[in-house]
Amino acid sequence: MTNDAGLDPLFGQEVVENPHNYYRRLRQTDPVHEVAGTGTFVVTPMALIHQVVGDPETFSNISSRFLHLGEWPEPALRPAMSGLSDGDARVSVATTDPPDHTRLRKVVVRRLAAGNVQRMEGEFRTLFTDALSEAGADGRLEWMSRVAEPLPMVMVARVLGLPDALAPELKQQGYAMVERISGFVPEERIQPLEDAGVGGLVPVIEAYTQAKEGTIDDANGLIGIVKRAVDDQEISDLEAFGILSVIIAAGGESTTSLIGTAARILAERTDLQQRLRREPDLVPTFVEEALRHDPPFRGHYRVATRDTELGGTEIPAGSHLLLAWPAANRDDATYPDADQIRLDRPRPRQHVGFGWGIHLCVGAPLARMEAKVAIEALLAHTPRFRLDPAQQPLRYHPSLVVRRLAALPLLLN
Repeated sequence: MTNDAGLDPLFGQEVVENPHNYYRRLRQTDPVHEVAGTGTFVVTPMALIHQVVGDPETFSNISSRFLHLGEWPEPALRPAMSGLSDGDARVSVATTDPPDHTRLRKVVVRRLAAGNVQRMEGEFRTLFTDALSEAGADGRLEWMSRVAEPLPMVMVARVLGLPDALAPELKQQGYAMVERISGFVPEERIQPLEDAGVGGLVPVIEAYTQAKEGTIDDANGLIGIVKRAVDDQEISDLEAFGILSVIIAAGGESTTSLIGTAARILAERTDLQQRLRREPDLVPTFVEEALRHDPPFRGHYRVATRDTELGGTEIPAGSHLLLAWPAANRDDATYPDADQIRLDRPRPRQHVGFGWGIHLCVGAPLARMEAKVAIEALLAHTPRFRLDPAQQPLRYHPSLVVRRLAALPLLLN
């Protein structure tokens, strides 16, 4: 089924702010939805997403194109596909298939394994506690700009082995990379965003060069780890930069989005706040429900390597599939009361909030830890908090890839 009457609803402001009603309609009536004129299909049911992700030979992760708004012959803005180079796609752990993906991921895990992340929890807790003690003295706190955006990027800097002071530059680079593939960027803005992303990489390139020259010694930072992997001929220099770029883009974006969403849910549910204060052991379970209910990523791409069929829809070779993680996470066939926040689900991690299968987000342990600490700190810092009614409605950044609040103004106490 296609939509030829103007812009696909996927790009509408209503769907940006609340995609779940739209996804529900697609799951029920058009589970493999073709975005007219783009060779792209939006996949929404959990079973079909599992089928795609579980078959990388048919649905490759080496995606060198992405949707964006572009001019058609008529003056209306419509979606079109725009190209990345195959080289860009093939050196990134986020857009490769086995065996290259396995080889690259093995290097990243040396820094982001669960045990290493656990050892970072204390320093992140200190960061958060200090930030909250300095903010909100007037009873108001802009959660995104004061807390959820800057602090995860500080942790990204530390993961890389860079000074905290470079976090703002890393944030610029990461957000530019993600906005570039957001789907809402006209053709003329893609190159400026790419330039901004490259500019933010300068300190990373400098640190990597110094590591190669032996003028800095950071045995534990990811920059040092990828440098040694290059020395041992496990990866190339280009693949090393691909790894570092993905960690910068996804490492901050995913955690920021998750922390923002989790705080919004609690601000709208004071009963849930109070329960978590009474039963703090439930905070990790709540984080999983926040991930399921409104995940930080709206979708990732796959490419059909051959003519195939999915859910009764013919998929020509070369077609792109946009896997709608939030739609799958609210699939009633998988989750009873899928639209509700429940802390009693039998398998709380059985969701695709961080993707699924071999491409499960490599930074998931770090994001989970940071979200847990953030919510624990916010609950400990306040007896109660709610949305500031004077600053409504809330808005999300327009994107087909991520779901991040533009702002989250809170009233404390």
